[in-house]
Amino acid sequence: MVDLLFSDGPASPDLVFGGTGTPPVIIKLGSSATLAAATSAGALRADARPLASGASVPGISSPIAVSRVPALAMAATTGAPLADLAIGYDNAVNRAPFRWAESGWQDAQRLSHFRRAAHRATPASETAAVVGIETAARRSAQVGTVWQPMTRGTRPLSHLPWRGGSPIEQRLADGWQQLYTWLRPSLRLVFSDGTPLPFAVSERWRELFRRPRPVLSVPWAIGVRRSTRVVSIAGLAVPRALALIIPWQEAGRPGHGVSPVPGDPPGPELYVASTALLFDDAMPVSLHLVFGRPHHPALPVADVVIPVLRTYLVINDVTLIRTANSLAMAPLSLSVMIDADSWVWGWEASLPGASLDDVLPSAPGEPVEFEATINGVNWLLLAEKVTRDRRFPQSRITVSGRGIAAELGNPYAASVSRNNLVDLTAQQVMAAALTVNGAGIGWSLDWQMTDWLVPAGAWSHTGSHIEAVTRIAEAAGGYVQASRNSKTLRILPRYPVAPWDWGGVVADFSLPAAATTRESIEWLEKPAYNGVYISGEGIGILGRVTRAGTAGDLLAPMIVDALTTHADIARQRGLAVLADTGPQQLLTLETPIFAGVGIYPVGSFVAFSDGAESRLGIVRSVAIKAALPTVRQTLEIECYE
Repeated sequence: MVDLLFSDGPASPDLVFGGTGTPPVIIKLGSSATLAAATSAGALRADARPLASGASVPGISSPIAVSRVPALAMAATTGAPLADLAIGYDNAVNRAPFRWAESGWQDAQRLSHFRRAAHRATPASETAAVVGIETAARRSAQVGTVWQPMTRGTRPLSHLPWRGGSPIEQRLADGWQQLYTWLRPSLRLVFSDGTPLPFAVSERWRELFRRPRPVLSVPWAIGVRRSTRVVSIAGLAVPRALALIIPWQEAGRPGHGVSPVPGDPPGPELYVASTALLFDDAMPVSLHLVFGRPHHPALPVADVVIPVLRTYLVINDVTLIRTANSLAMAPLSLSVMIDADSWVWGWEASLPGASLDDVLPSAPGEPVEFEATINGVNWLLLAEKVTRDRRFPQSRITVSGRGIAAELGNPYAASVSRNNLVDLTAQQVMAAALTVNGAGIGWSLDWQMTDWLVPAGAWSHTGSHIEAVTRIAEAAGGYVQASRNSKTLRILPRYPVAPWDWGGVVADFSLPAAATTRESIEWLEKPAYNGVYISGEGIGILGRVTRAGTAGDLLAPMIVDALTTHADIARQRGLAVLADTGPQQLLTLETPIFAGVGIYPVGSFVAFSDGAESRLGIVRSVAIKAALPTVRQTLEIECYE
């Protein structure tokens, strides 16, 4: 064995034997062969397996001598062995170790090493192969499938051993099917349509609408006017002379001497001297005084009666004053309005453009207070919005806002959380909502509803003063109306008396059609509920309110309120629900503001008469519009038949 010792040499691990410094010449060998075209006989199927072919390649020989290459064996196959190539190498040459002298290292040259393997990588160059098959001709193939997915849009063309069938009409018969109410399908039955026969359906009773009124058959008809002769046992009196004997005579000068003092003359029997004039009839108004009729007190028609006159004389007067400096303004128009669903008055005024500085606030965020007076009726108002409109040759400003009660809500009042830690009445809870840290803010309540007890912990609310007040009033079926000229809140029931009991109500105002300038009426039809459930929460109660004299079978939607803690509030809330049902009339009237009458407040009863026809209703909204020389107030009155 011979040991090779390398004490010094290049860093490359390659060993070079017999070299002279010149890199060996490497010759790459290659071979090529042409194969015959492949042919095939038979039908091809779409789902057939891939085809394989094999051929023998002639032997490859090389006339080139290769040296300094280890003996390798090479084989190439294209489906079968092609050729074997053997290269010999003689290493019986004594070659001493050699070290390159040029440098400590050198660039190695890439050498190709051939090894005998069962397969080899195909060279990048294209190789022509001759096979025993030829190029197949394209043929159409018929594909038969049992089924395949169909698309809704396009139906594929299939070549099947049978042709497409002709569409045949078919019917599907179901035991039953859903029928549409607007379209009835045609049915082919084994029998024909029957001839329609008239039939009558009789019911024990039915509910009749008040409009239109059905024809009523009564066992009597309109009576025929007949003359009636009255026979009196007394006829025209014959004037007769009546001798009167009186115990006194014309006074004369008393004679000389002493005479007794005469006493008071006796008066007629059963006569009481009086100068009082008694008027029993409120309408019609007449200047004739009738004496001698026995006095029988009659029921009052209304608290305020407007007579029927041929002419009404009204002198309109409109003023607008800024209360801070008592500055009088000259409004071109002024309007104020309120309704049952609004707790505060709203207003709007049009002024000349020169009044702009007089309506602007003295400090940012501070509203300006005005006092408006229309025909003797005054309001305290806050200006919250000012706009200007200039058009040649005039300039106008518009001032709008709300009444002084606006300070109880946004944006003037802060939102506060409130609750009751002890038992209180609803009126006490509402009064506590008008305080700040237990101190009053100057507002009082005009409570006109039934009060009830609110147990400790039943009341919880977060909001402004007026939001808490309206929340409590709503729980009892009521609403809030702010006074027009004072710091007072009126808490009113939506229906002081049930509409079916209005026959015994004395109206606050009696307004004839002669005193109105416009009349409009709208007929409404609401569900005829006769019962409703009112429920509380937690410590509340559950009550069923039913209209008296009914079965209470038509129930309104249930109302749930945490303040329903007593039977009285459940009854008040239920009355507000059941009263707003059935046929109604919304009467709109336009009338002047008469001296001594004023406006018709929301919640007041008005009896409107038009000849022999009369309607009684409750005022739901009032709007006053003044544009001199005309001043009108418009009322919306809720009436029931």
